[in-house]
Amino acid sequence: KNGDTFSEIYLSYLNDSRGARIPSTEFFTPFPPDEKFGFRRDVHGVPEHCIRAYHLRDAKTGEAGPWLAGLTLEPSIVYEAWCSQRYGDIIVMIEEIHGKPVRAGESFGAAHIVGYFDTIEEMHTLYERHRGSTALEVDADGWQFA
Repeated sequence: KNGDTFSEIYLSYLNDSRGARIPSTEFFTPFPPDEKFGFRRDVHGVPEHCIRAYHLRDAKTGEAGPWLAGLTLEPSIVYEAWCSQRYGDIIVMIEEIHGKPVRAGESFGAAHIVGYFDTIEEMHTLYERHRGSTALEVDADGWQFA
């Protein structure tokens, strides 16, 4: 409640792909998804990276923790994305992919990395290693992004 478990949110696709660091105070009052912090590919274009992250902090001590981030590895696949505060003190990050007509027999997909990071730079570095991936391939030798 009132940012007790996070200090800020990072959205890489806002602010002309430089990313926006949004303080937890922006999420003290509920607001609908289309009010602020939204992204639409047809309006904003394709971002360099599509990273959304939540900077954790200890609710008791206020001490900063790691970032919990989600990386969509092919930014052009993201059609819309929202980050909003819902009633019940819930932060919602919704992402829609593709947003184009699909014919019978066609398919589309996206590959994501979700994990903990120490810095925003670390997120972008990992992103660049796997940028453009839209699938995960698995065989007897292991797995890899494709």
